[in-house]
Amino acid sequence: MSSVDMLSGLLLEDALVHNAVHKAQNTPDKTFFLGVLAGFWVGIGGLTGLSVAGGIPYEVRQEWPVLPKFGLAFFFPFALHFIVLFGGELFTGNSMILVIGWLNRKVSWKRVLLNWSIVYLGNFVGCVLTAYLFGYLTDIFAHEPYTQYVQYLAEVKTHYGWGVLFLRAIPANVCVCLGVVLGLASRDAAGKITALWFPPVLFVLCAFEHSVANMFFVNIGLMYGAHSSAGRMFYNQSAVALGNIVGGALVMGCIEHVMNHWKSPLPWHKDHPRGTLAAADIESTRRAKDRHIDSNFASVNPSFLNPASILPTINMNGSHDKDKHLMLSVPPVGIRTP
Repeated sequence: MSSVDMLSGLLLEDALVHNAVHKAQNTPDKTFFLGVLAGFWVGIGGLTGLSVAGGIPYEVRQEWPVLPKFGLAFFFPFALHFIVLFGGELFTGNSMILVIGWLNRKVSWKRVLLNWSIVYLGNFVGCVLTAYLFGYLTDIFAHEPYTQYVQYLAEVKTHYGWGVLFLRAIPANVCVCLGVVLGLASRDAAGKITALWFPPVLFVLCAFEHSVANMFFVNIGLMYGAHSSAGRMFYNQSAVALGNIVGGALVMGCIEHVMNHWKSPLPWHKDHPRGTLAAADIESTRRAKDRHIDSNFASVNPSFLNPASILPTINMNGSHDKDKHLMLSVPPVGIRTP
């Protein structure tokens, strides 16, 4: 029995590259459909979170402002479970994944920007439709204390300064992308569910800003009469979407790539291994455990410890001589390699 229950280091980056290529190859109509689907899941998570947080009496919320945060934080992150485990394209997650594909020279910038644009539009349509059809027409927040809380949330989000919104958006998407990465790293259902839940909880508790979540929360607040406007909603989006791109692409995407391909200008030992120390420790511990527990099985079936059993798409015959690691056998999308 294999104990390989997670990916790390270069194997994890290869899995992210595979996802980036797959997303870039999707046709625009399918990408838009998946974007709308993700917006629907975000809306469902938002409706559930508002039903819990908004049900707390106003006086209690004033005395214990952390309680509605817990209500949102506990239930809203399940939207990410539905997107990753069932299906959907999320703008904020793609801001990281597509950039990792570009950094590995598998996806062109044109494909990155095209995917972002279509998915963002699809997310917006899905969130607004879900808010209107299932949040507004159903009158589920038409009575107090729900109405006041839904209005309050929209008003607060649209009256922060641009710089405040931008800065709050960066760690929000760092948390979301971290959940996506950890969910992809886990190889079993229980691990994925756990990994996808905790990081988004952190950004909700801290009241950070997530552009796709705001597509739902701000619009449903406007539908219920919040003292704001569509112009303020788009003002919020301009700052939050840009901050989310910084958090996903520049922070998570670049860091994930750089830590596995570090090139030091310092005069260090030329055979110093690339990759993160944490990843190396995890891999070496796993190999030691495999040899101890499954040595008899491995001697009969040598392919047992073959990394191809972890990622079937890895090209075992074309390892990258420079980086000494396995690379995916996938063609570049929209980019010409030298």
